[in-house]
Amino acid sequence: MNNFYIFSVKEEFYKLYKDKPSELFFIFNRIYNMKTSDKEYGYSLFSQISNFLDKDEISGYIKDKYKDKIMYSKSGNEHIINNLFLNEISILTVKNSNIKIESNTTNPSFFKTLNEMKDNFFVCNFKEQNFFFLDRKKVKQSN
Repeated sequence: MNNFYIFSVKEEFYKLYKDKPSELFFIFNRIYNMKTSDKEYGYSLFSQISNFLDKDEISGYIKDKYKDKIMYSKSGNEHIINNLFLNEISILTVKNSNIKIESNTTNPSFFKTLNEMKDNFFVCNFKEQNFFFLDRKKVKQSN
């Protein structure tokens, strides 16, 4: 199962890191792996480079896009795609700090929908050390 964490990067940091996404991943990875005793520093660092999300707006957008699709369901804060034809099971959860997608595929359908929102979304798979800006669709790997 893949766990993707999607962050809305502030415009000035998008411009700074769009050609150097590995450096941005290094920052997010550092925050992700930070000890709880350093949470104030992590919060400060995170709020400098990333926008907080409007959970209702994003959830509403996703629900409107998929509401008539048989493969889609919503349970509480979770948006679920169970597409038997594409062999995809993806669960999207919107939080204030990020969007989390758990999926059995490396390119969940939710990526396309989020890309339509025209935000500077940066995707991190911390376990696999994969990262990319959503609009670029190029997965890069760090060492």
